[in-house]
Amino acid sequence: MSEISFDKPNSQAEPRLKFIDLARALAILLMLEGHFVGEALGERGQYAEYPVYRAWNFVRGFTAPLFFTVAGMIFTYLLGGETEPRFLKRKRVRKGLRRAGELLLWGYALQLSASRIQSYVQLDFPAWASAFHVLQCIGIGLVALLVIAAIRHRIGGLALAWWYVGACAATLALYIWLRQMPETQYVPAGWPQIIQNAIRGPHSVFPLAPWLAFVFLGGAIGDCIRIFRGKLQTPLSCLWFFALAAVLEVLRAAVFSFPYLDDATVFGLTWFTSRAAQVVAFIGLLCWVETMWGIGFPRLLVVGRLTFEIYIIHVIILYGMVIGIGLNDWISGKLGPWQATLGAAIFILFFLILAQFIDAWKSRKRT
Repeated sequence: MSEISFDKPNSQAEPRLKFIDLARALAILLMLEGHFVGEALGERGQYAEYPVYRAWNFVRGFTAPLFFTVAGMIFTYLLGGETEPRFLKRKRVRKGLRRAGELLLWGYALQLSASRIQSYVQLDFPAWASAFHVLQCIGIGLVALLVIAAIRHRIGGLALAWWYVGACAATLALYIWLRQMPETQYVPAGWPQIIQNAIRGPHSVFPLAPWLAFVFLGGAIGDCIRIFRGKLQTPLSCLWFFALAAVLEVLRAAVFSFPYLDDATVFGLTWFTSRAAQVVAFIGLLCWVETMWGIGFPRLLVVGRLTFEIYIIHVIILYGMVIGIGLNDWISGKLGPWQATLGAAIFILFFLILAQFIDAWKSRKRT
């Protein structure tokens, strides 16, 4: 049995729990696999009845909640490790704001294409250029985590985790309210699409509601890990993850017994609590594995620390964003299940190898 270990690449780095980096690595790898297979198979209803396809579809639906939760978890965990009394002077605050800006910049840049440069010069941008996607949502999520942390730092009161729980509940309430509107009703009404898409617009791929709810959930978990990290030494100490997952499942079941709830409310609450319970249980399992046996796989953990870079590169390679040509031009809806599986394995292996080169390059830059 092993105590949870800390990974400190250098004396200046914040201590990192390996199971958190492993969660990040698995989240990005699942995303790579899901995007490749989804693109390769296309919309093929003939596979829907196969158990393997249903299992894959479940994992694909699990990946985004895991990705957003882990993003909030690691950021808040590292943020809580600083003791500088002036909040805005903290290194993680400045780094978080800079990363949020990078996420927003890259998020919109990846929706452009070199083949349309002449149109851009004439300020003619396609509607998709203002879409609100993963990077933009996480970028705003980091800012929201910092704003809430700054307010709590200013006025004190409950532990930061409870503030994030409240923000999670508020986000879910907004999500349920939006679901009750007609699909063609955009919010805020009459505002530019680039703002509407962040909330409810024609190109809201990952809108703030509900996806910020997972970021806030991760923030609450990250704060709890920071507070109790010294006690995460045995498999029993990881049981609180499973207890939280059980509470979420009880809440999901209880929703059906509440009277006067409309279908939109029932769906919103049950979908979130179900996915949140799965994510929390999965993170708890990784915590338990580390306390039992420790976590090796250093090359895999490198992937967990390079999710931003890997996401950007995979979007360019697979979807041809920015450069105007990608793998999807050859594979979209054209591969069978076995071909898609083999292709996804090669795709993941490529990024596993690429991550080692990126990490070595960044290490040389630091020295």
